[in-house]
Amino acid sequence: LALTTRGVVLNLSSYGFNNVTSSYRIGGCSATFWDLSSGGAPVYGGSTSAWANAPSMNSGWDNRVSSVFIA
Repeated sequence: LALTTRGVVLNLSSYGFNNVTSSYRIGGCSATFWDLSSGGAPVYGGSTSAWANAPSMNSGWDNRVSSVFIA
């Protein structure tokens, strides 16, 4: 899944991608990942700054992200 919309919270269920994130690659803008829809806490604690990437999620976060914000 490639997301590009900035400045709004994106619910991954709208893309058929709720609770299936197991890795990520971030482009030129930082992002925030949340466990619950609509930016509901808790927030993912791994690096989500511009150009960050991870071949796997931090412990306890595999297949758990429900919403994303791209700054």
